[in-house]
Amino acid sequence: MSTVFTNSILNVDHSKIESPTKTHLADCYAMVTTAVSITFWAVLLMLALCALMQPFWPVPQSGRDITINIIMGASIIIGLLILFKYFEEKAKGYCVREQDITLFKGLIFKNIITQPICRIQHIEVKRGPIDRKVGLAKLHVYSAGDISQTFEIPGLALETANSIRNQILAHKEMQHHG
Repeated sequence: MSTVFTNSILNVDHSKIESPTKTHLADCYAMVTTAVSITFWAVLLMLALCALMQPFWPVPQSGRDITINIIMGASIIIGLLILFKYFEEKAKGYCVREQDITLFKGLIFKNIITQPICRIQHIEVKRGPIDRKVGLAKLHVYSAGDISQTFEIPGLALETANSIRNQILAHKEMQHHG
């Protein structure tokens, strides 16, 4: 019983491999993350202005002008970063196929992570307080063997996250016992 090892070259130009089709995240996800970012930075900038205008340690007018210019410049930069983050969140997506689950992310530098379902060790649906308020969830996929292959699909409707989780668990159960 000798087995002959072969490693033939595959012709990828005529292959029948289908690329995964991206399913976008929940419509409200990008807006919610943007609102959280705006709120955080607005509070931080208001604290900076309050510290500048407080009466206990007077700041000279020249120092006040420079600080206000710095705050205005920082506000513009933060606004642009928040706008970029909004479009980056809108570009995220996922695909669940029979044998794998794929995460698409990135606006300028595209990143596609595909995890074979047979290599999934653990899968969780996580929800923070803001996620609960707007009906969203994160699907956290843990890979067997390597922490770097673990990823999270954010911005899923709770029903969708639970459905994907149950579908993957049923598929894994069928692989082990069926």
